[in-house]
Amino acid sequence: MKITRASDYTIRLLIHLASQGGVGTSEALAKELDIPFNHLAKLVQTLSRRGYLITRKGKGGGLRLALDPRKINLASIIEMMDGPMILNECILHRENCRFSGKCKFRRYLSQVRNQMLTMFENKSIYDLVPAK
Repeated sequence: MKITRASDYTIRLLIHLASQGGVGTSEALAKELDIPFNHLAKLVQTLSRRGYLITRKGKGGGLRLALDPRKINLASIIEMMDGPMILNECILHRENCRFSGKCKFRRYLSQVRNQMLTMFENKSIYDLVPAK
């Protein structure tokens, strides 16, 4: 499993908004977070469509968190941006492997994935906001 740049940028954006009271403009955020503006625009669009951000265009506009950062867990963000967290194809598609029914390694990978998923589910954006 690899967390993509899209997930990394999204998590960084949400942490920053949570630490700043949830408000900012796309231009300023792209510069401050060192995220290419075009990437940030796509992330903002996705987050807005999914109900994580509220956006307002024009003078005095910008974006802000639509949800309490305590209610946004890392698993939901990573899965939204990257799809299901898997360590190996055999975990999702056991029918493709004739050894899956008796494979201890597959069971071990499944346990590792479940523990990792639980850790991401139990960590919110708020938990990652730096102390002031």
